Amino acid sequence: MESLSMLQQQQQRRMEGEPASKRSRLEHHRGFSDGSSFHMEDLPEEIQPLVLSLLSLKEAASTSLVSKNWRKLWTRYPNLCFDGSKDESADMASVKIERAKFIETVNSIIKQHSGIGLNKFSVRWYSHLMESDILNRWICFAAASKAKIIDLNLWPQGNHVGPTKQVLHFPLEALGAQDHPFIQCLFLTNVSIKPHSDICGFTKLRSLHLHCIQIIGDLLGLLLNCPSLEDLEVIACSGVTDLNIPHQLDKLRHLVISNMRIQMVELHVPNLSRFGYNGGTAIPIVLHGCSKLQKATLTFHRTWLEEDNNKVLGHVFHGIPSISAVKVLHVHASMHTNYPVWSSQVHTLTTRPACMFLNLRHLTYEILFFTKAPNRYSGILQLSQYLAFAPQLETLELHMLYHVSVSRCWHGEGVSYSMHRHDHLKTVYMSGFRCYRAQVELLCSILEMGAVLEQVTIEPMVRIPYSCDLLNLGIPRDKIYEWAHRTSERFGKVITVAERPEQRCSYAISVECL
Repeated sequence: MESLSMLQQQQQRRMEGEPASKRSRLEHHRGFSDGSSFHMEDLPEEIQPLVLSLLSLKEAASTSLVSKNWRKLWTRYPNLCFDGSKDESADMASVKIERAKFIETVNSIIKQHSGIGLNKFSVRWYSHLMESDILNRWICFAAASKAKIIDLNLWPQGNHVGPTKQVLHFPLEALGAQDHPFIQCLFLTNVSIKPHSDICGFTKLRSLHLHCIQIIGDLLGLLLNCPSLEDLEVIACSGVTDLNIPHQLDKLRHLVISNMRIQMVELHVPNLSRFGYNGGTAIPIVLHGCSKLQKATLTFHRTWLEEDNNKVLGHVFHGIPSISAVKVLHVHASMHTNYPVWSSQVHTLTTRPACMFLNLRHLTYEILFFTKAPNRYSGILQLSQYLAFAPQLETLELHMLYHVSVSRCWHGEGVSYSMHRHDHLKTVYMSGFRCYRAQVELLCSILEMGAVLEQVTIEPMVRIPYSCDLLNLGIPRDKIYEWAHRTSERFGKVITVAERPEQRCSYAISVECL
């Protein structure tokens, strides 16, 4: 009702700009002179679909029962979204009935719809219930109606592995069959496409999401014909060996590459602001000219052997220098050792990172440790040296998960290794902190060299999202509290032990009292 009132006010202002004689006739006809009535059909035609969009499709269709004048009003409903994936029955007879009902509903609506002003056409359904001629009919309707957004999801469960063995073909050519390009957002899941360099109709495309797509043809050729592309996601797709685009994607701002069997990434993206990579190996990634990068998220699934520890924590510094302009960096990696041997000191880096991360303000590491003896595993200490290459760092988050059922706290004194002085680091947060030796010595180094530290929080609970609840059983809380108190007195800085929202304990000792 509030939106409708606003529309009325806008209409009134438009009328005030009309000549007096015409305004008088309009006011008399529309009932605005005494405020006694208002008719939906009195609104401009381009406004009526906006009013309808405030209703659900079912509610909009019900308006046809109000009056004869409203009988065709709903046929300009702007967003046609069909979801047949909510409850899939295991009974074959029920599946056939639901399939027939869903197809009949969609066919009936698109047959009656005028095709005018269609903004979004969306279908969520199971691929094994779809037939190619039905899909083509629906997509041709969306194309003929010049829908700005087309969202087709034929695997609604959220698969991130890859396309199924038998997928239906999505006719990209149908989107270029109209006189002028119209598609602005294209989201496809679990279908096949055949892109090529001569394809047309995508000059207005701003967002392209390809999830679990079987790509037969030239994906790069398609991207070459998308000069307005701002948002690109390529996730768990097959048929692509690398993403190497020689020309500039001038407007691309958001790029996600996940679970792809590709060998390299090389793009010219001068205006990229967000980048995400999720893969099993640390492939070469070269992003030319991304000086405006704000946030990057990097996930490496493959575990590394102990002798390759530097690759785990330092690959973003060594292997992807093109992201050095980033301000917020989130890294997820795994470390694995079969024969852990504690080093008496942190090994000096044999090679320096290719560049400095001068803009980095917020660094988050999520690390999974596969080791039988966490108190004898020192790999994480390499982080103390890599922090030197982010001299403007203000916030450090370190989330740790050790795949061990039972392990004791380390009772030795925390050695603080040689680190560069940090004049900007204000906040340090560590979850999964169990007072293992490497954890203790890394934090002691940070406490000693963090000149302006304001908040240091350790949390024994594992906070990595997909961790098992069993990993949070048997936490030696008393020993962790004791260590925090002792270390606070040693460095004269506040250490907060966070358990649950209702359980927090801070230890602080003023420098003057030491």
